[in-house]
Amino acid sequence: MHYTVWQWLLFFYIYCFFGWCFESTFVSVRKRRLVNRGFLHSPLLPIYGFGAVIMLLVTLRIREHPVLMFFAGMAGATLLELVVGLSMEAVFKIKYWDYSNQRFNYKGVICLSSSVCWGFFTVLLNKAIHRPVEAFVLGLPEGVTLAAALAVTAVFLCDVVLSVKVALGIRDMLDARNRLQKELSALQDQLSERVEAMRISVQEKTGQAGDRLGGIVDSLGDKLSELSEAAGARAQKLLDGINERFEALSRLAKDKEDRKFFSRMGKQVSDMEKRSESQTRKMAYLKVKMLKRNPTATSGKFSREFSQLREMVKKYDRRKKKK
Repeated sequence: MHYTVWQWLLFFYIYCFFGWCFESTFVSVRKRRLVNRGFLHSPLLPIYGFGAVIMLLVTLRIREHPVLMFFAGMAGATLLELVVGLSMEAVFKIKYWDYSNQRFNYKGVICLSSSVCWGFFTVLLNKAIHRPVEAFVLGLPEGVTLAAALAVTAVFLCDVVLSVKVALGIRDMLDARNRLQKELSALQDQLSERVEAMRISVQEKTGQAGDRLGGIVDSLGDKLSELSEAAGARAQKLLDGINERFEALSRLAKDKEDRKFFSRMGKQVSDMEKRSESQTRKMAYLKVKMLKRNPTATSGKFSREFSQLREMVKKYDRRKKKK
């Protein structure tokens, strides 16, 4: 059977929708709450659409041979899952599905059990599922097929552009928080070196001045560590405390260069937090929705930052419920 381009497009969108229904139901049951699954905002999961189309294409000439269909579909769909999974992780720095907890997996994007499922699905698709879908699509008038394909394609492309933009925004947020943590760590190293030199210069280093210096530095280090994970009012409160301690160190410093150093450090921390906060404020409705739609997503490069982002989503939800 030969299909037109428009019929192939309708098959693609139908199986995108079927995939969304399956994934949303499966994840909702596992999470015990309703989950609108997927990368896109619309009820379409392209990985299933592309998978079904590939399964149909590679089995066009072997539909009477179930075993060949099984292995051909398994190979084609697994290759698709591998390419798409690695590409998305490379671009967005997030693994939107993760098989790391499955045996015989490769980089968490494909695994043996998933590949076997693709094989069985290929046989099921050809023997049962595709027949009524094929009859429905082929029964549509040519004009209706064209109009429907073009209309859904327009919505689909708009959704893809929007979703990619949102995913890139999430990636930028993770990158900003990662850079903040690295800069704060480097700043703490500089601070330790400068304070150690100050300890030597303080005549009463074993007395009150030395004890006070040590207390301020310990407290400052704790707050700098907390700052890398804080946001909003909590971050501002920590920032105020950090600036107070830098001012205290400036008063203890006898050397003019030391006082300039602590003043510069205070401004540097404030600038870092402003940059991070500007990214955090971009935690808008669509980003929250994308993270909630993908509850099993992980990030290898930004593991710590991604966990923090998950916590921010929970806080966002709590604030919304209070309102």
